[in-house]
Amino acid sequence: MPNLRTCQAMLLAAALLGGCVSHNLRVPQPVVGETLHQARTRAVGWGVSEDYAIADKCADTNRIAEVQVRTSFFQALASVLTLGLWQPADIRYRCGKQETGIGEIPR
Repeated sequence: MPNLRTCQAMLLAAALLGGCVSHNLRVPQPVVGETLHQARTRAVGWGVSEDYAIADKCADTNRIAEVQVRTSFFQALASVLTLGLWQPADIRYRCGKQETGIGEIPR
């Protein structure tokens, strides 16, 4: 049976290794904006109640080109320790640019 010092060393090593999960979603041929925006969300009660992150930075085009959902080691640990009762995650997204279309160049 591992002693307390071994358990502490293992927990510290896991935290320092930065174990996190990242899920990415992109459209096939994105016309992507420059800035990566961030929102934080969490689900409570195994998904019964959850925060909806609104991509308000994309209000002018109403388009999202890329979405990344990340869960850090500590966020995953919180989910495990609460048996899934509280599940935080970070969402990062890039807005899609408005297409300019095809036209003539004025002379």
